[in-house]
Amino acid sequence: METAKAPPKTGALNGKSFLQFGRIQVLMLKREQITATEISVVIPVHNRLHDLQIVLRALSLQDFPKEKFEVILCDDGSTEAISSCVGWAENLGLNLSYFRQEKRGPASARNLGIRRAAGKIIAMTDNDTLPDRAWLRQLDAALAEAPEAVGVEGRVCAPNELEFFPLGEGPINKSGNVYLTCNCAYRREALVQAGGFDETFPYPAYEDTDLASQLQQFGPILWQPDAVVYHPQRPLTLRAVLKKLTHWEYVLITAFRYGYFAWPQYPTKHPRIRAIALSVIALPLSKLKDAMRCAVAFPAAAAKLFVFGIAECLGALVLVVPKALFINFRSKAIRGRYLD
Repeated sequence: METAKAPPKTGALNGKSFLQFGRIQVLMLKREQITATEISVVIPVHNRLHDLQIVLRALSLQDFPKEKFEVILCDDGSTEAISSCVGWAENLGLNLSYFRQEKRGPASARNLGIRRAAGKIIAMTDNDTLPDRAWLRQLDAALAEAPEAVGVEGRVCAPNELEFFPLGEGPINKSGNVYLTCNCAYRREALVQAGGFDETFPYPAYEDTDLASQLQQFGPILWQPDAVVYHPQRPLTLRAVLKKLTHWEYVLITAFRYGYFAWPQYPTKHPRIRAIALSVIALPLSKLKDAMRCAVAFPAAAAKLFVFGIAECLGALVLVVPKALFINFRSKAIRGRYLD
């Protein structure tokens, strides 16, 4: 004769059931967070941990609801302990995710973040900026008012614009049509349609304008001057002058790809010849002229600028001219897709 088992008490959970219930609650919470996420802020990171903490604190002070945006850190082979700021950022109330890859450049790092993003809008900044408190709200409002737009760019200012004059350098965008990835937001579906950032661009140079050129085939990119990011200027160095000469290869790729040097206002029918003329003559000559203009007021800086102009001219003969003449840019102009 079988003994009847007593029915379990209403509301009672054994240990196993309690754990299962807990997992379900966590999954539901994560699903709710993903559903609520409207904007994913993607930040490529290579060292500069202290600067990154400043960016994250600024994001924690946004006047945009925290439950509606996430922050995705894409560590591009840093030697500093970038992951150590994850818990610190969560204590600020940020919904933050961290991903790491071997060093491949900011284009690849941003694509990594876009793939992991939950938001329909991908906002971007750098790991050494200071976004204004209204930054996300202004970007979101601009896209909400123009559903036909694929993205929006904001104003980029230097809080120390005259500190290193005449040797200061840094990204500036005061009137639009610059497309700096330290202050922009794009619809995720448009980024996928465009193929993402071109990962053959290994430097933080021209991968942003290349992406903008791709995106504008599908819709306009808006200008929102009220979405402000502050990016510091730094003193120009000889190393920076020579490093920029290596960027000409990618300027030439954009010329063969779109018919203009990086931006539509610089069309060219003969990109090889023009690249040589600009790198060897025009740009070094501009530095020499600037050096002469400020020689009385800033003699030490003027002397440096003069040396930089001569070095740029000689460096271009070695680093730009051979590539401009002999690289097969037509094959390099064929663009890959990185988000499929």
